[in-house]
Amino acid sequence: MRGFCVGLAALAFLWPSLASARAAPPAMSAGSPEMLDKRLFDIGGGRRLNMVCIGKGSPTVVFDQALGGAILDWQYIQAQVSQTNRACFYDRAGYGRSDAADSPRSPRNVTDDLHALLREAGEREPVVLVGHSIGGRYAAYYYERFPAEVAGMVLVDPGFAGQDDLGLSADEQAFFDGLRDKALRKWSNCAEAARKGAITLEEPQGCFAAKLRYYTRDEAALMLPVYQRPERWETIASEYAHVDEDKGPQRDWGALPLVVLTRDRFQPTPGASGAFNQSVEAVWKRGHEALAARSSRGEAISVPNSDHYMQANRPEPVLAAIRKVLAEIGTPPAR
Repeated sequence: MRGFCVGLAALAFLWPSLASARAAPPAMSAGSPEMLDKRLFDIGGGRRLNMVCIGKGSPTVVFDQALGGAILDWQYIQAQVSQTNRACFYDRAGYGRSDAADSPRSPRNVTDDLHALLREAGEREPVVLVGHSIGGRYAAYYYERFPAEVAGMVLVDPGFAGQDDLGLSADEQAFFDGLRDKALRKWSNCAEAARKGAITLEEPQGCFAAKLRYYTRDEAALMLPVYQRPERWETIASEYAHVDEDKGPQRDWGALPLVVLTRDRFQPTPGASGAFNQSVEAVWKRGHEALAARSSRGEAISVPNSDHYMQANRPEPVLAAIRKVLAEIGTPPAR
């Protein structure tokens, strides 16, 4: 179901990314202005990734966002987490202030980047990974590859292997393929507009929305330059094209502290049949339950009145999930 974490969520990809900061802190909707800082780490070959860490306390909590997402997607979460733990927010290659990569944006290459970034930044103790959408899929893939370096996970409406297996009719499958093609055309058109310098606040070319419900005007102005980077759009397309190289969990996750959060507001896809929308919702929920079942401590939770970006519209349940995982770390599982 790539088209519904990575596809439909991608069709609603007018979410902010970071841009160059001003001398004076901007007015923030929530969280600390430090989230807009620029802290670049060379992860090898002269390529740099941006990661901002705020607060103190172990274990460190590392956040990863959706396809086309941004550090600011976590601003309603940051302040409370940073009160008790070190909280790190980073831009994947090609996003925000991070350099783009020449290599395909496969799950292996994405997680190699994060692994190198944490090493270079000195974050050498096991971390808690909090991943949203495709960021949740990357978090699970990271744990599969580096289990000793992950103390727990919170997966926020995450993607997963097999999410495209909807059991559709031929007509519905053609409709679904059309959605994916539409997303790819959009990214290609935005990359071309960016190369021409045509994306502005006044004429966003359908590639940028300045009036988002929980971002200030200052934040919109700060975010615009990122949408003007052709490599942003090229990176999104590359992540989308390669995400299914992740074949899903291959190991038992033991007693890993784990919470999987699922939205309860599934917006019907315009033009889709009722059967199509029902299949999307059913596969999504089953996939999340299966992820939670990988760990004896795993819990799948449906978050009331939440949509895909629940960390913005329903931050308290996300914070509660993070607190739950933190509390379980170092505590023997119940027998």
